[in-house]
Amino acid sequence: MSSDDKRPDEPDAGAPEQLALIRETVRKAEVPRAKPRTWRGATLARELPVARVLVNKGALHLDQYFDYAVPEELDADARPGVRVRVRFGAGGRNVRGGRREGGGLIDGFLVERLAESDYNGALAALASVVSPEPVLGPELLGLARAVADRYAGSLADVLQLAVPPRNARAESKPSPEPLPPRRPPHRAAGSGTDRARRS
Repeated sequence: MSSDDKRPDEPDAGAPEQLALIRETVRKAEVPRAKPRTWRGATLARELPVARVLVNKGALHLDQYFDYAVPEELDADARPGVRVRVRFGAGGRNVRGGRREGGGLIDGFLVERLAESDYNGALAALASVVSPEPVLGPELLGLARAVADRYAGSLADVLQLAVPPRNARAESKPSPEPLPPRRPPHRAAGSGTDRARRS
């Protein structure tokens, strides 16, 4: 049987050898590395240089926290509960000096500050702190998480309804001191309720 007479559905004896050769070639090929998404020379905060951020994206597959580096100049304002802006997404269009800067700027909430991240790669830096006023406390975050879990929603969607929208004029004024706890009214010894109990 000549090579011209072979049927197309018959397996070729050299196929496994060719596949092994292709695999080896692919393994040895140099893979282009992605350009860093952070500025290598940026000075980070000395204490707790990682910010865990909830991005304001309602997609369920993004219902998680993302880690960002805290630059030194934002260290004082980047406290848990504040609104922040971060770069999020692939961002192939944002190239400066030959480096990708990540995706577009989106809003988020800084949930907590950490000493180190679970993510092994380089972290993108926080772009800015929108307002130094904390608007998301641990109680509200816990309640919003419970509502999102109970009703199969995303945490970002629940927080859009739970946290009032930003009002720059109100934020420019200092926050008032919280009111002292209310004391129960003090009853006199000879009041009418005491007389009713005695009789």
